[in-house]
Parts: sequence; C-alpha cells; structure tokens
Amino acid sequence: MKLRITNKTLRSGFSLLEIIIAIAIIAILVGVVGYRSGSAIQRGQASRILQVVKTCEKAAATHYADTGLYPHEYMVTAAAADRQLSSTQTYDGWQGPYTERPFADEDTNPFGETSVYSNLQESSWISGFDLDGDGTADLTGNGCMLFFTDIPQEVVQSIDRALDGGIPGDWFTSGRVVWQESANRTLIYVYK
Repeated sequence: MKLRITNKTLRSGFSLLEIIIAIAIIAILVGVVGYRSGSAIQRGQASRILQVVKTCEKAAATHYADTGLYPHEYMVTAAAADRQLSSTQTYDGWQGPYTERPFADEDTNPFGETSVYSNLQESSWISGFDLDGDGTADLTGNGCMLFFTDIPQEVVQSIDRALDGGIPGDWFTSGRVVWQESANRTLIYVYK
C-alpha cells in the first residue's frame, strides 16, 4: 500500500492569520464581559448604599418619634455619644438602638466614610435640598442627611436615578442626592 501525500494533507495546522483572528475575538469577548461585570459591581455598590439610606430613613424616623430630636450617627470609631442610632443614649425618650450596629466601611460605603448629620444645612457644605428641581432649597435646618465620601460619579448617578429619577434640574444638585465633586462627597436627604 502506497501512501499518497497531497497539499491538503500537509496543511493540517492553523495559519498565523487564523490565530490572530481567534485572539482578537477572545479579546473582544473579555472586554465586553469585563465592562458588563464592572457595571454589575457598580450596581451592587449603589444597591448597598441605597440599603443604608432606607435603614437610616426608618431609624431616624423612629428616633425622632421617640425623642423629638433628629439623630446623628458617625462611624464605628466615634464616641458612643456620637452614635445616637446604634449606641445606648441616656436622653429622654431614647428607646434604641435603632440600627443593628454602627456604620463600618465594609457594610455601608465601600469607598470611604459614612455619617448621619442632624442638620440639613451643614455650615458651607450645602444650603439645603432642592426636592422639586426649581433651583431653591426646599429643606433646610434641622433634619437628617447621610454624608458619604469618595463615591465615584457613576455610582452616585446610579443612586440619584434610584432616588430622584425624573426630577428636573441638574442630577447632582436637585432632589435628595447632592454630589459635590470638588469635595468628593455625596449628601443624601434622609428624614425631616
């Protein structure tokens, strides 16, 4: 039996062009998957912060109903007197704790600091909240707002869409969410 070798038999591997095309397709797929997983991560981070907002809304409302005072709450490292939602207090009417635990980076803000302020007009940070988007502050004075640091713009925009979707005006100054890019802080109206 004689073996016959043809051109077709000798060409059994991949050409350089075919390998380059396969690598390019894989790179495109990795890029698409990476981009989509980045969006999923940001949605998860925004969702975590939105959960903190909901928890603080309930806690601040209950605290106010019990005491007639707007609470403030700082990170876990703050003194107990500065953690009015999570640490035992001695003032009249306090029946908490109103949250399971103090704020900690790993469960409230994956980017930086989290605090609740009991004044909607904190010195020069903000003049209040423009809830209807007409350019004037509708909520000022006593009340509760969450203060977050270092949240990326894309995540803040996602939070803003969830809380303020459809409010006229700039997304970063109108509604419950105020994003101050120069100071890298996000303020969210919680309760009044």
